[in-house]
Amino acid sequence: MGKNNKQLMYLNKETAMRLWNKSFGKEIKVKDFAGRIIAKGAYNDRNSEFGWNVDHILPQSKGGSTADYNLVCCHMLTNDEKANKFPCFNANNIAFEIIKVQNHYEIRAKSKTHKSNGNDEGIVDFFDSASGIAFFTKLKGIQNKKRFVGSILVRLCKVSNNAVIDFIEELFELENISFTSKTYPFNNEVHVIIRNFNMSLKADSNILLDKCVLLNTYLSSYFLECGYIDNFDIHYRIDYYDNKSQMYSANTDFKCDYTIRHSMFVNNLVLENTDAGEKVTKDMYHEYSEYNFVFTNLEKNLKKEANGK
Repeated sequence: MGKNNKQLMYLNKETAMRLWNKSFGKEIKVKDFAGRIIAKGAYNDRNSEFGWNVDHILPQSKGGSTADYNLVCCHMLTNDEKANKFPCFNANNIAFEIIKVQNHYEIRAKSKTHKSNGNDEGIVDFFDSASGIAFFTKLKGIQNKKRFVGSILVRLCKVSNNAVIDFIEELFELENISFTSKTYPFNNEVHVIIRNFNMSLKADSNILLDKCVLLNTYLSSYFLECGYIDNFDIHYRIDYYDNKSQMYSANTDFKCDYTIRHSMFVNNLVLENTDAGEKVTKDMYHEYSEYNFVFTNLEKNLKKEANGK
């Protein structure tokens, strides 16, 4: 019996990974249909903030099959909130309905918000004191959690079209983004600051690194070539904190050379927690080491686009 149970668990995980690859390709971290972030490496892990599993769109209790078209990868909290409800349910403070489309069922959002009746687990109704205090108590329980925070500073010199900034915002849409304008002699700069405040997995660090390399490729091979910017650089850093209080009180300002150098740089914790440490040697005299890599095939194609070919 034990052997059969193990085999069943393996098949379930195998199905889940196949569905992930089918739904999200090579992405390691995405949002589920309710907007919650899930990480590929956190399958069936209730101890992770990004834990996920596979749910039936049309519940099995309503005759739903286990075919791919009736399965969806979603956060465990989303799955818990959906449960066997049909045709309407609430998840992550959003109202959904399950509707039939031709020969299968789909999940559609009815509205962006709804008022909880206080019985929906995981949904906070701030007009209900019990719900609000229960949420606050849950937050108190995670204040001492160790955290790795990823921060990226993108400096753009003389931006001629703000579509460049919108492009960056879309590339880093899962992270927190802010913008500032800096003026220096002979040089107008826009600073885009991107932060991920909870990189619980090493894969998260590599995801941000890949996005930085991707941005470096576009900035150097297309936006610069087309004259949308005069110059740029990218600084990617990781900081470690023992708890949230330490994170909140830390000075997170970037201390970097204010001469833009048309390159990409990473700090020591990035080298230690990503593949970057295998490709470049740590700069012993500076906080950042140069990591000026691009995706070569993309670079070649972007240069053709820039040249109108």
